Amino acid sequence: MAAVCARACQPPGLVAAGGQWLNLTGKVGSAARDAVRGASLARTFADAQANAQAAAQSDLAGVCSGGAPATKVQLFDNGAPVGAGDFAAAQDIEVTVSCVANLAAFHVIGFPVSQTFGDTAAAPLDPFEDRG
Repeated sequence: MAAVCARACQPPGLVAAGGQWLNLTGKVGSAARDAVRGASLARTFADAQANAQAAAQSDLAGVCSGGAPATKVQLFDNGAPVGAGDFAAAQDIEVTVSCVANLAAFHVIGFPVSQTFGDTAAAPLDPFEDRG
């Protein structure tokens, strides 16, 4: 009886693959939130970029194929996108994190071997930080 259950009680490959997909989506979402949190406390745009990259890299260590995740930092003033030169006047910051993850387990059920996962998070810039 145990031999029958060992084979019949295993979850189908599609269910396991879906679980892995959701896990990776959650990890990248969490990394985006941590990245924007770190970037929102920066004093300069360069520091914001470095903080975002460091947080994403810390959260996704060993997850992304080919190295570190990619981060893109965008600033907003009254809802309109502004450039790095307007960091002192900007009110909000947005960080997009993307990670190419190896999904070799998905190859069995017909999915590509790797997939890019991405998420974006936004936060207000710390109003008590001197960015001037």
